[in-house]
Amino acid sequence: MFFSISHNQHEDFNCHWNHGAITVNTDSGWSQIQLEDHYVVYKGYAETGKLVDLIPTILSQHEPSLLGNFCVIAIDQHKIQIKTDRYRGFTIWADNEKEITNLKELTHAVWTDSILEADLNLNITEDKFDVIGSIDTTELTETEVLDRIDQRFLERTLGFVNYNTLPVKSFLSGGVDSLLAYSYLKRVDAEVEVVEYFHVDYDHFWRSNAHHLKKFWAYKQIHHWTTPTVIASGAPGDELMLRSPTTTSMYLQSLNINLMELINNNPTCLHHDHFLKPKSKELIERPYHAVSKDQTAWEICNILMNDCQHWHIGNTLSWTLLRDIEVTKLLLRLPLESAVGQILNSDISKKLIERNIPGATAWISDQKNIEPIRKNLNRRIETRNAF
Repeated sequence: MFFSISHNQHEDFNCHWNHGAITVNTDSGWSQIQLEDHYVVYKGYAETGKLVDLIPTILSQHEPSLLGNFCVIAIDQHKIQIKTDRYRGFTIWADNEKEITNLKELTHAVWTDSILEADLNLNITEDKFDVIGSIDTTELTETEVLDRIDQRFLERTLGFVNYNTLPVKSFLSGGVDSLLAYSYLKRVDAEVEVVEYFHVDYDHFWRSNAHHLKKFWAYKQIHHWTTPTVIASGAPGDELMLRSPTTTSMYLQSLNINLMELINNNPTCLHHDHFLKPKSKELIERPYHAVSKDQTAWEICNILMNDCQHWHIGNTLSWTLLRDIEVTKLLLRLPLESAVGQILNSDISKKLIERNIPGATAWISDQKNIEPIRKNLNRRIETRNAF
């Protein structure tokens, strides 16, 4: 879901949508409609209806409220609007009077809590809004947290499946997050193909912009089909599911608990080796001084809202169920023992998976991101072949 808005046609993009002096250059997978006095190009999916049908609502809202993973660019005789789902999954960069894009860094970054407009000379204006919303840090029981997260994921999965018309594929990596997303698709009896391979089609946009794409770490490990497809993504599960080295360390330091000590005292936990990698260890050991429980929760959410990972590529859309800050807020309300179980061993994520596919947690790797990552998926294949 990449774009560059300028006064020129950029040949390293697949598509060029011209309206007056403005050209919206995009990768594949975008569509265009005329809506009264608005020239509109759009891409992605929403969870409460077909995206094209929701565009009037999207344009009428000042503060985004819809969930999904989409971008709508609307041009009228006075201005350019860039509208997205509430938790915009990409950073926008701008050079006044030159370009607005989400492909490469320019002089000015527009973060997720900003609503962006520009005049037809490409001078931008930003309007801040409270993307995080209210945070309640009152403790809940583990069962209450599990039930609330389960209900939210279930409703969002049903919303996606009800309006999706594209084939859905899932690549089970041996990790928790890809399996969690897959398990909700299976829970609602969605048709989903498990692919046993890594697939990348190199189209014009990919070949022309690989040097930009490789700067976004998640695009080093994304599938891409040139035919319209959805890939069920586990991103950004580490971060939003309370397992990021940075934010989990912040959370535990605010409670005067040392994450490295927990890791060293639990050598068989799922995340042991991953947290001891030099990069993770450096993040964990950064000092954090909490002001209050509420402030810590807000700072964690603020960091996560701008952790951008998957926002589609070409004709392949990424279904990103786990990109939901409301779930993170619920995890921050767990009893300490349950939160530590999630941080060290993905216990909450595993319990959600077991609700959907009993026994499927046996398919998860013994250690996160440590080879052989996919060995335990043999158990899934053996089970499948038994029927």
